[in-house]
Amino acid sequence: MRLDRSSVWSKRDVELFLLTPDHVTDAYVRWLNDPKVNAYLESRFVEHTHNSTRDFVQACLDDDKTLFLGIRSKQFESRHVGNIKLGPIDKIHGLGEVGILVGDSAVWGHGIGCDAILLLSEIAKDQLYLRKLTAGCYGANVASRKVFEKAGFEVECERKDHFVLEPGLDSLILMCKWL
Repeated sequence: MRLDRSSVWSKRDVELFLLTPDHVTDAYVRWLNDPKVNAYLESRFVEHTHNSTRDFVQACLDDDKTLFLGIRSKQFESRHVGNIKLGPIDKIHGLGEVGILVGDSAVWGHGIGCDAILLLSEIAKDQLYLRKLTAGCYGANVASRKVFEKAGFEVECERKDHFVLEPGLDSLILMCKWL
C-alpha cells in the first residue's frame, strides 16, 4: 500500500514506519532465519537472504492491499526491532489481517508487540476506515495469543490439529478485533 514514505506513527514506546527495501539489514535477515524467532512462522520453511527479503518488502510496498511497517522501540535506542503487516486489506468488507514479528529477542517481554498492534489498529480505523481486524497464531504460541488479547483481540474459533508442529499437531487460533 502506498503511503507517504515519510509517514511515522508513534504510541508509547513504539514508532511504526513504512518499510522499504533499504531497511533490510543483516539483523533483519538473521531474525527471519533464527529458529527461536521463527518457530511459529510459516516463513521458517525457507532460507531468507538479503535479496529475497528486499524482494518481499518491495512486493508489499507495491501491493495496494498491504501495509507493511517496521517497528522501532524508543526504549531500545529507536532501533528497528520487528515488523507488522496489515494485509490483505479488504476495503469492500472493511477487513484487514494482522501479522507481527518482533524479531529482536532482546526486546521480548517489554510490551512492544502490544503497542505496535494497538497503533496499527488506530491506523486501520482512523486512516483506512476498516471495521474489523483478524489474526491467527499457533495454539502453542501462547505469547502471541496473549499479546493480541492484551491489544483487544478476542478468540473467534480454534481449528484443531491444523498445523504440523514437532513433535505433533497444533491448532490454529483465529482472533478478531472490532474497530
